Amino acid sequence: MRAEIIAVGTELLTPSRLDTNSLFITRRLNECGLRVMRKFVVGDRQEEIRGALEMALQESEVVLTIGGLGPTHDDITREVVSAALGRDLALDDALVNGLKTRFRRAGYQLTDNNLRQARVPEGAEPLVNPNGSAPGLFLKEGKALLFLLPGPPRELEPMMDQVMECIRKHKQVSQTFHRRLKVASQSESVVDAAVGPIYKSYPQIETTILSSPGILELLFYWVGEADQEMAEGQLEELQSRLADQLGDSVFTDQEEGLEEVVGRILRESGQSVATAESCTGGLMGKMLTDVPGSSEYYQGGVVCYSNSLKVDLLGVDRDSLERHGAVSQPVAQQMAVGIRESTGADFGLSVTGIAGPDGGTSEKPVGLVFIGLSHDKDTQVQEERFPGSREAIRMRASWHALDWLRRTVLTS
Repeated sequence: MRAEIIAVGTELLTPSRLDTNSLFITRRLNECGLRVMRKFVVGDRQEEIRGALEMALQESEVVLTIGGLGPTHDDITREVVSAALGRDLALDDALVNGLKTRFRRAGYQLTDNNLRQARVPEGAEPLVNPNGSAPGLFLKEGKALLFLLPGPPRELEPMMDQVMECIRKHKQVSQTFHRRLKVASQSESVVDAAVGPIYKSYPQIETTILSSPGILELLFYWVGEADQEMAEGQLEELQSRLADQLGDSVFTDQEEGLEEVVGRILRESGQSVATAESCTGGLMGKMLTDVPGSSEYYQGGVVCYSNSLKVDLLGVDRDSLERHGAVSQPVAQQMAVGIRESTGADFGLSVTGIAGPDGGTSEKPVGLVFIGLSHDKDTQVQEERFPGSREAIRMRASWHALDWLRRTVLTS
């Protein structure tokens, strides 16, 4: 079946905001055999939203809109959909009571513009929003199923379970067969050169490589008709061959992040880590503590931008700073040792570098990063040169450091 996504919001047409919701929705729809054939991004203008909606409803069996369901004057998706479908809008008493209860508990006054969120087009079914005040909506329009979802990811993502339930209830969806591998510390071009000849020899499997700074995800989908045994056998064979080719750069074949994998192996080994960060500004610590229960293995961290803090908090030698500079092998080494010894962690992980966009020289260019890893047997430092923007360099450095920790824990 064919699906389309319409992301609504003028801010999505500027450089300051990206539509990440569509990626999440696409992944969920693929689970039941739906292929997203087209995505629209439109501003908060009635004619643009209506034009995209009418085109999508004519050509697709599942259509999802994102955004424009809030209380402000530019949240007009609900009204545009009602007008386009010729359905009257009316207040839903249950939604009104829910809003009153929500606002009373939060200590806020329920205003008239908030009540707009309780208006429902004729024949629509509300979808529960567990993390916000704007409910989603589900409508049947001819052969199409239409879903109106709020824009904030923390609200939209849990609501996709209701969307999937509605799709399965009203459409005969096909079973999909897919696998994945996630890879760290490798570039997309290097990975594709290594595995391209392998996956290209499986014409019935569609392979996609999704790239983000420091992390790659390889997705494998069976294309076309097949019985379960054949499809799963071919997918498993391909996944196994690629995992063998990529070696220990593969950190999982499951729906989990590198930070979760690192946490699990630390917990299973009964070991702990502490971090000392300069150019990454606490990003490694955030990644580790994004995982519930991380207090079992993460001792804590120090963000030490200044040289004086490197000396006072981590015991970095002043002579090393003067002779080699803050971005250097000796300083990264001493930072890793210092954080390990001061916290009592089994591993000390440090990062110091030049994230840019300024501050680089011919000897120490932007993207130069030193990563230190210390444990009771040894302390080592890796010198890396990461490409990209300031944000990309910080992300690559953090993921690379965590991946090095993963490999070290597994082999220690």
